[in-house]
Amino acid sequence: MRKTKIIATLGPAVASYEAIRELVRSGMDVARLNFSHGDYESHRQFTDWVRGASAELGKPVAVLQDIQGPRIRVGTFPGGSVNLETGDTITLVSGEGLGSAEEIYVENLAATQLSPGSVVLMSDGLITLRVIGCDDETAQVRVEEGGLLRNHKGVAFPGSIVDVPAVSDKDVADLAFGRTLEVDYVAASFVSSALDVRRVKNLVPGTPVIAKIESVVGYSNLDDILTEAHGAMVARGDLGVELSFEAVPRAQKSILNRSNAKAKVSITATEMLESMNHSTRPTRAEVSDVAAAVLDGSDAVMLSSETAVGKYPARAVRAMARICMEAEASPDYGRGPEIHFLEDAARFASATAQACVDAAENLDLRAIVAFTESGSTARLISKYRPHTDIFAYTPHEGTYRRLALYSGVTPLRFAGVDSTDLMIEHAEDSLLELGIVQRGDGVVIAAGIPPNQAATTNLMKLHSIGSFTSSMRAPNR
Repeated sequence: MRKTKIIATLGPAVASYEAIRELVRSGMDVARLNFSHGDYESHRQFTDWVRGASAELGKPVAVLQDIQGPRIRVGTFPGGSVNLETGDTITLVSGEGLGSAEEIYVENLAATQLSPGSVVLMSDGLITLRVIGCDDETAQVRVEEGGLLRNHKGVAFPGSIVDVPAVSDKDVADLAFGRTLEVDYVAASFVSSALDVRRVKNLVPGTPVIAKIESVVGYSNLDDILTEAHGAMVARGDLGVELSFEAVPRAQKSILNRSNAKAKVSITATEMLESMNHSTRPTRAEVSDVAAAVLDGSDAVMLSSETAVGKYPARAVRAMARICMEAEASPDYGRGPEIHFLEDAARFASATAQACVDAAENLDLRAIVAFTESGSTARLISKYRPHTDIFAYTPHEGTYRRLALYSGVTPLRFAGVDSTDLMIEHAEDSLLELGIVQRGDGVVIAAGIPPNQAATTNLMKLHSIGSFTSSMRAPNR
């Protein structure tokens, strides 16, 4: 089974139920709704299609709401773009409006602490400006590297402090709408501190929040951010603008390692199979990039424009799945040297998870079974990166969907019972029925005593399939 999960961004390229179903069939585990684009009607339709295809195919798929965050953008231009010539002097004006080659509007410019010599980057870092003078509302800049600047392109201020609210009015409205959709995860953009994550969490109580690391400040404050976030996403596009592009691979490895060591979800994103926007197959360099992200410890890898607007969305998912499986076959795949005992608030659960994985590996057991209320038991087992497959049983629909993001975990529905004997009985019957095990196979089971309570995982049982005798089974079986 493929362990690394695949996140696919939805957009015009998959705007039908049939296209979404094909993404699920091809291997999509998480559907990303990008709230920087689209409207509420389209996001609701996509969610309905995802849930319908998931039910039809019997495959859990989580829905990830990706909010826009405090991204700073330029305004508009006559004809939709303007060409900036190297050496020209331009005035940047705080606010929104129609600009020109001499004057460009930049939202929230006044909230940026610029000074002469500061660098301003536009259009994903392709255009470089240097500040030569500034006041409260404007900045005079010289174009050091020019190019074509289109409407609403992003602006970055590497090395400068930007005092912009982490959650905009648009984000607040979008998060409220996301709650009506019952999204399974929220990705918070341009997070710079744990406080930023907390602000988002307060608006979506109970929904796990993934922090997108896409600025130098966010990268510097990663350990602080991980105290509040459910996980971290290496958002390489914007991160590669603020950092030098050659520093991104090292930053990626660091973010993944540090997230995994704290038992947090780790995601690698941006331009992973970019050529498949127009090509039927990825480049060799892209294949190596995805494989490196898997071997670096990503729980999930993400497709963006490849599935949102690309010509071959389902093919891109299938290509991603094949690359992941090949990388997972490498002897280098597995628990990193930095993973000893996972730093998690539920210390008994983490110790139980570690014991389960070590037993499964040492005894070459066929499966690891986790009974989980919130999903945390399966997440912890997953973070110890067993080669053995993990089968997570939960009675809760929301947990069932969220488990789809965790590496190596196959979510399974389970009607809650009030004894561990009934849990073991259910696991035996289910695994045999699914053809995952045969009688005599060994499995390891993680559960909590008493049952049906969150954060109580404290039991590991080594179990031989078929050893649960008829006298031990419930009378109505």
